[in-house]
Amino acid sequence: MLKLEVRDHCAAVPVPGYLPVFTATVSGLLSLVAVPCNIFVCLTIVKSPPQFKSLRTPFTYFILNLAATDLLIGAATEPVSVVYHFMEACSVTSLKLIKILHVLYFLPCTVSVFSILALTLERCFAISKPLKYRQSVNNSRVLFASGIIWLLSAIFLAPYFYLGYRTFAFFFANSVILLTICVSVTAYLKIIKTIRHRKKFRKESLQGLCRANRKATIFEEKLTNTFTSILILFGVCYVIPCILMYLMNLCTHCSCDSIHWLRDTSFLGVTLNSAINPFLYAWRLPSFRRALRTVIPGCESNLLLAAGNQPEVRSSLRRTSVVAVPLQNERTVL
Repeated sequence: MLKLEVRDHCAAVPVPGYLPVFTATVSGLLSLVAVPCNIFVCLTIVKSPPQFKSLRTPFTYFILNLAATDLLIGAATEPVSVVYHFMEACSVTSLKLIKILHVLYFLPCTVSVFSILALTLERCFAISKPLKYRQSVNNSRVLFASGIIWLLSAIFLAPYFYLGYRTFAFFFANSVILLTICVSVTAYLKIIKTIRHRKKFRKESLQGLCRANRKATIFEEKLTNTFTSILILFGVCYVIPCILMYLMNLCTHCSCDSIHWLRDTSFLGVTLNSAINPFLYAWRLPSFRRALRTVIPGCESNLLLAAGNQPEVRSSLRRTSVVAVPLQNERTVL
C-alpha cells in the first residue's frame, strides 16, 4: 500500500552500520573526480584562445553554468556528505550539519535541473527559429539567465525548512524533475521534427541556401547532438533517483533500513551526474578537447601536433623542409 509519509518517523531510527560508510566512501570518490574535471571544464571555456569561437556560444555558456554547479557539488556537497555519514556511522548527530548537507544537495541540483530546462529551450529556439535566435540570444543574456536560475533555485529551497527532507524530496521530484522531463521531451521531439524537415529541404534545394546560413545551421545541429547526450545522461541520473524518492515517501510497508537505503541511493544517483558530465563534454565536443590542451600545462606541444595534422599545416611544413635542405647543402660545401 502506498501513502505519502509527511512525518519522517525513520529519522530517529539508527541506520545500518555499513550504509553510511558506503555512502561516505562513494561521495569521497565522486568528489575526487568531480572537482578537478569540472575545474578544467570551467577553465577551458573561460580561458580558451580566441580561435576556439565554438566555445564562446550561448550553448557553451549554459554548459559553463552546469560545470560550475557540478563543481559546487564536488567541492562542497560531497565533502560535507563524507563528514556527515562518517559521523552517522559513529552514531554522532548534528542537526546543523544535516541542514547544511541538505541545502548543499538541493540547491545545486535544482540549478542543474533548471539549467537543463534552459538548455532545452535554447536548443529548441536555435533549431526552430535560427535567424531570430542569432539576433536575440547572446552571451550576456545567457549569463543573466544563469543568474536568474540561481536566484529562483535559492527561493525554491525555502519550503525545505518547513517540510523536512523526505517530503521536500517528494516535492522536488514532482515539481522540478518531472516538469523538466516533460518539457524537455516535448521540446526534443519538436527539435527532431524540425531537423528532419530541414535536412529534407537542404537535399531538395541546396542552391537556394546561403552558404553561411547553411554552415551555421549545420553547426547548431551538431550542438544539438551534444545536447542529446547531455539530456540522456540527465534522464539516467535523475529519473532513477526520482523513482526512489517516490518509493521513499509512498511505501508504507518498507522498513526504516530500506528507507535509509533509498535515501542514500537517490542522493548518490543525483550527485553521480556531476562526475560524469565533464567526460561527456570531452567526448561530444571536439573543440573542447583541443582547447583543453591549451589549458593543461605542458600540452602546448600536443596542440601543435594536432594542428600539424591539418592539410594546410602539413603542406607548409613540406615547403619549409624543401627550402631547408638546399641551405644545409650550401653550408656543407662552404
